[in-house]
Amino acid sequence: MIKDVMVWLDGGQADEVRLAAVADIARRFESQVIGLFLNPLPLPGPVDGDAAGALATAELMERARQVGDKTETKLAKRLQLLERPAEIRRFDVLANDIANVAAREARSADTFLALRPNGSLDPERLVEGVLFGSGRHLYLVPEAERPNIAFDNVVIAWNGSRESARALAEGMPFLHQAKEVTVVVINDGPLAEDKAILGTDAVHHLKHHGIDAVLHRAKSRNGDVAAKLIAEVQRRKADLIVMGGYGHSRLREWLLGGVTYSLMHEAPVPVLMAH
Repeated sequence: MIKDVMVWLDGGQADEVRLAAVADIARRFESQVIGLFLNPLPLPGPVDGDAAGALATAELMERARQVGDKTETKLAKRLQLLERPAEIRRFDVLANDIANVAAREARSADTFLALRPNGSLDPERLVEGVLFGSGRHLYLVPEAERPNIAFDNVVIAWNGSRESARALAEGMPFLHQAKEVTVVVINDGPLAEDKAILGTDAVHHLKHHGIDAVLHRAKSRNGDVAAKLIAEVQRRKADLIVMGGYGHSRLREWLLGGVTYSLMHEAPVPVLMAH
């Protein structure tokens, strides 16, 4: 079950979108809300033995902490309006540590909710850090004024990988609330023998859990799996996509696979993503 939902908050206007979404999830699962406030501190300048420079850096740090105090107070009051048990976790962190701290904190929550990383609302490094570093799932919400949070009609993007299996397991609490579950397999190449039965294993597994899922196969004629998956989601009027997130590290940068990147930025409905 989903007993605690963590949401990243920064004191800006986008908090209202995140909190509207997290409130819906918390009510559905009767769960607790954890507001994660990562107060950014200025990066220290070069150390050159200049006492005046050190003093200026200390003043900037103190000013950032004071701003953080005001934001924390504001967020704590806002969380009290959710009508769910709620707490705020505040950490003063350097900007380049935000993703690591978010991933660390997300490990102790059932769900981590954020907006799709478009523009400057939710930093890509934070979202990717939680996806690849927390071991838990990420619930990404489109940046709509009032996001539609529902689990009645769920599409599972299945390719038989470890990542998709992890997403399926993480999504079980949501799938148990669904009225309609479709396992979608997108074929983007010749249909080999092993691909011909791909997806039946996921359907059988779900039925063992009491979830009556159906299997749908679709062909991506131009190789754009993400576009085909989005089209299937829209055609079926799905409320939620469950899928694995793929990527690997290079010089501390997460390089996302094409389907992961596209769905993370373009999905018209919320995405439950796990690595």
